[in-house]
Amino acid sequence: LVSPRYRAKGAHTITFAEFQQAMKELCRKRFKDKSTEEALQAVYGLIEGKEPGNIGATKATKVGGVERLTDTSKYTGSHKERFDESGKGKGLAGRQDLTDNSGYVGAYKGAGTYDKTH
Repeated sequence: LVSPRYRAKGAHTITFAEFQQAMKELCRKRFKDKSTEEALQAVYGLIEGKEPGNIGATKATKVGGVERLTDTSKYTGSHKERFDESGKGKGLAGRQDLTDNSGYVGAYKGAGTYDKTH
């Protein structure tokens, strides 16, 4: 959550304008000896060209049998259908069978042939 000082009352997020105002205030605190504009440019220089970090992110463990269990290339059966060739998960489409709510039994060969005039 963002500090209530920088966001509207009751909101959980901030707008871009509120973000800019918060940056100006934070820059003045970080670079006290510089003007607001110089401080703002200094902070932009610190974050320019950088991507979000993964500091504190959990790394996959390779201890014991875990590596064998998490290698998607060795999966078989219905579990194999959950992943594409690169090992990336297919999401919900790979986990659920799509249901046919047409009213016909699954293996009925005459589905869709009912005469609707009766």
